[in-house]
Amino acid sequence: MRFSENSDQAASFVRQAIPKMVKHNIVPNPLNFTLWYSYYSNAFPTLNAELDHAISRYGTCSQQVSESLFLQHISQLDDSSEQELQKFQKAFSQTMNTLSTSLDETAKQTNDHSSALKVNIDTLGNYDLGEQLAPVLDDLNANANAICDANDQFQGQLSMAKAEIDALKEELQKSRLEANTDQLTGLYNRRAFEAIYTEFKDTESEEEDLALIIMDIDKFKLFNDTHGHLLGDKILKFVAELLKNECPDSIMPVRFGGEEFAILCPNLSLDKAHTIAENIRKVLASKCFKLNKTGEKIPPVTASFGVAAQQVGEDLSNFIERADQALYKAKDGGRNMVMLAA
Repeated sequence: MRFSENSDQAASFVRQAIPKMVKHNIVPNPLNFTLWYSYYSNAFPTLNAELDHAISRYGTCSQQVSESLFLQHISQLDDSSEQELQKFQKAFSQTMNTLSTSLDETAKQTNDHSSALKVNIDTLGNYDLGEQLAPVLDDLNANANAICDANDQFQGQLSMAKAEIDALKEELQKSRLEANTDQLTGLYNRRAFEAIYTEFKDTESEEEDLALIIMDIDKFKLFNDTHGHLLGDKILKFVAELLKNECPDSIMPVRFGGEEFAILCPNLSLDKAHTIAENIRKVLASKCFKLNKTGEKIPPVTASFGVAAQQVGEDLSNFIERADQALYKAKDGGRNMVMLAA
């Protein structure tokens, strides 16, 4: 991927793309938006040449050709491009928000100018301009009406483009949420965890505190085997709600997978993260669960925790590994406890 522009550049590319699509009667759907955004960003020079060829030959770019070019030049990305793609999606979403507002303003301005022009010509018609100016006024009136008709048509095209942009904004938001959310618990997933970690490291200095809590429900496989997966899912959902309630707004709990959860703690020391983990441990261990069919109480559900503070120059994988090692110590030490990483 080669999308490296800032927000102003991205907005410029989209503002160029939309009139181009309107001019050549190209359906303003998300796939075509991406193609023509790429065209003006010059991210794929070979794609540009093929789009130019299609416009030159056919006067438009059919949906079949668009889909073929999209698959050939944009969708065939390797795994190393994932981070660049996320940056592009974020910038594109921000641009959609700005552009939607801009289209409203543009539509209003062009409509106001068109109305004012009609009023001016009508006013001129009330004056005796003589035989020489009368034909000029007639021509002016005809041309002005043609401009106003074209403006009305353009207004309709702008409205269609805005509707597509609004739909695209919703789709981008929905797809981003689905891609970053664990479907069972509603927590963010590991992909979102890594994205927020990267954003924190990009915006904060190396000396800023960053702590990590890794949490694993004790003997969860045995719990599922004994009580069934439906109750197991209920426990996972309860843990997710517990993490949301016990974590401050600045802290993001995620589900790593299975019965393992992680809590990224920006600007928190090891001691403060330890306190949060200990509070979660106590609340969970004190909760009483019952079997739905019989109402029978079951033994408390507990969890073990590993807590680490990131060291200067430490990468994410090693950071997670140290928290994991602390978690293993808690498991080996008897479970239902919090251990700090070395």
